[in-house]
Amino acid sequence: MLNVPSQSFLGPSSQQRVASGGCSKVPLKQGRSLMDWIRLTKSGKDLTGLKGRLIEVTEEELKKHNKKDDCWICIRGFVYNVSPYMEYHPGGEDELMRAAGSDGTDLFDQVHHWVNYESMLKECLVGRMAMKPALPKDYHEEKKVLNGMLPQSQVTDTLAKESPSSPSYDWFQTDSLVTIVIYTKQKDINLDSVIVDHRDDAFRAETVIKDYSYLVHVALSHEIQEGFSVLVVENVGKIEIVLKKKENTSWKRLGSSPGES
Repeated sequence: MLNVPSQSFLGPSSQQRVASGGCSKVPLKQGRSLMDWIRLTKSGKDLTGLKGRLIEVTEEELKKHNKKDDCWICIRGFVYNVSPYMEYHPGGEDELMRAAGSDGTDLFDQVHHWVNYESMLKECLVGRMAMKPALPKDYHEEKKVLNGMLPQSQVTDTLAKESPSSPSYDWFQTDSLVTIVIYTKQKDINLDSVIVDHRDDAFRAETVIKDYSYLVHVALSHEIQEGFSVLVVENVGKIEIVLKKKENTSWKRLGSSPGES
């Protein structure tokens, strides 16, 4: 089952906040206001073209939907058919088309990070990007590429010397989910390169990059549920690890380094 967020719509003033944040607004046609959009989403009209079905979307399938009358966009692992929303978007159709048929998370965060897109586009939800189970922690014993890994400090120093841009990570949250994003800056990363492990409050995500590994090791600040999802966006070298919160509370920080008080 897909975990479809259910949150209330923003008030009409939310679109004004978008404009004040530096995103230019364009004149909308008559009958294309925010309230008109809300009425359309509540009309029962099929806005996805899938008659209520939710599907898993591969990268190849996502790329096919890159036209104004057939435009799918991925945000934080969820795929939306934004074609019906084109004429209602305050930033204009061209702004939406910048992410057509691709992962628009980074672009969205740059321009609209405060907008409650989950509710705004809820009726346009096509499904989730196709994911595969994460590899078990002991899988590296069977993979030659992982033999003789360097300690984390050595990995960081070595990568910094050999590569102009070392990996980095960030995190963000919704009411029920925490997503850890690792930016590898390598376009040949796949699920075989990722090992994820969670025990008690200790979370580890290890990414194999050529002959080295990049380790994220955090003592989480709050409890999470069993299981997690891993998504690799190969064309940009990005890894998203989605954790489910045990309680729907806002986290002030992801956690701390193990042993840190």
